[in-house]
Amino acid sequence: MSKPRKVVVTKQRTVHTYAELWHASDCLLAAGIENPKGSTFQFLSSAILTAFAFESYLNHVGLGTFKCWEQLDRLPPWSKMELLCEELGVAFPDGAGACPLQTVAKLLNFRNTIAHGRLQEINAKPIMRTTENYYSAYHEELPTDWERMVQTDKFAKRAREDVRDVLQRLHDARRDKKEHLFTFGKELHGATLVDEP
Repeated sequence: MSKPRKVVVTKQRTVHTYAELWHASDCLLAAGIENPKGSTFQFLSSAILTAFAFESYLNHVGLGTFKCWEQLDRLPPWSKMELLCEELGVAFPDGAGACPLQTVAKLLNFRNTIAHGRLQEINAKPIMRTTENYYSAYHEELPTDWERMVQTDKFAKRAREDVRDVLQRLHDARRDKKEHLFTFGKELHGATLVDEP
């Protein structure tokens, strides 16, 4: 029986992080919609991952647009977006007060609120009740603003729609060699037979 020959195996992978985060955001949103009980956490996570995907795409495009992107990397996401829009000639005629930019601003604020969470004290206005039903007031929730945003799928859905709009406009305006928007990347494998003396 002959001895097995040696093979050199090579692997290479290109990861478009923004696409991975985008997909994860979609999976969480779908899971929350499919199983509504306890879905608040899926909607929260979906919105956060949408914000991360947005930021990641800006960095992805920034590297191909500006030679000095490493120095610009510390800019806040909104500033990065404005810089890229200016450089690539992307305009939003309705401005920041209308969709899609209005939603993106809310999403980035939401992301910052969660990422830099702080203790919050919420004091409800006193409620007048009768002695027969006052105890029902104890069960009424006191949600924070960010908790209200993820009680249903509405904000997470809107965030994905409007972020997709912004990213598509940036993507269409890119001048560098580009993949299809939200492409995961690629993976290459190879095997080479080694000649032995």
